[in-house]
Amino acid sequence: MAVVVRAQDVAPQPWPNGGGVTRELLRADDGAWRVSLADIDTDGPFSSFPGARRLLTLVEGTVLRLVVDGVEHVVEPGRPFDFTGDAEVTASLPEGPVRVLNVFASGALEAFVTVLEVGRTSTLPLADDQSALVLQGRAGVDRSEVGAFGLVAGPGDVSGRCTLAVVTLQRSGEK
Repeated sequence: MAVVVRAQDVAPQPWPNGGGVTRELLRADDGAWRVSLADIDTDGPFSSFPGARRLLTLVEGTVLRLVVDGVEHVVEPGRPFDFTGDAEVTASLPEGPVRVLNVFASGALEAFVTVLEVGRTSTLPLADDQSALVLQGRAGVDRSEVGAFGLVAGPGDVSGRCTLAVVTLQRSGEK
C-alpha cells in the first residue's frame, strides 16, 4: 500500500546559510538516501553532503543557474541535474525564486528521476524502490487524491491526469 506525504504537512527546515528552506519528504532509516523539496529564495552556496550523489530537478520556477566546481550549468524545469554532494556549488536565480526536488543517494545506491504525464485513464504502478512527486494535476492513490507537491511512495498505483516526477532508487549495477 502506498504512503502519501504532502509537502504542506511537513515543517520547513531553514538551510544553515539562510538561502532557502527544505522539506524532507522521505528518508531511509539508515540515511542512505533522502527525498526532499527545497525552496531557493536567494543567490548563494549550497550545503556540502560528502559521500552522496545529488540529483536536483527544478519543479517550480523558470530557471536555476548553478556553478558546480567552477563550471556553470543552466537547470531547466523537469530536467534532472546530477552532481556530487561534496562539490562546491553556488546557485543564482536570474528569474526569481525556485523550488527543486532533491534526491540524495550514498554508497552503492543510484538515483534516477523521470518526469512524465499520466493520462486520465492510465495507471502508473510504483515499485517499492520508487516514489512519485505530483507536479501538476491530481493523482488518485488508494481511494484518495494527492495534489501538487504530494509525494506517493510505492509500492502502489497512481492514476489520474497529472504530471509526476518519478524517483527510482536502486543498487549500482541493478537493472
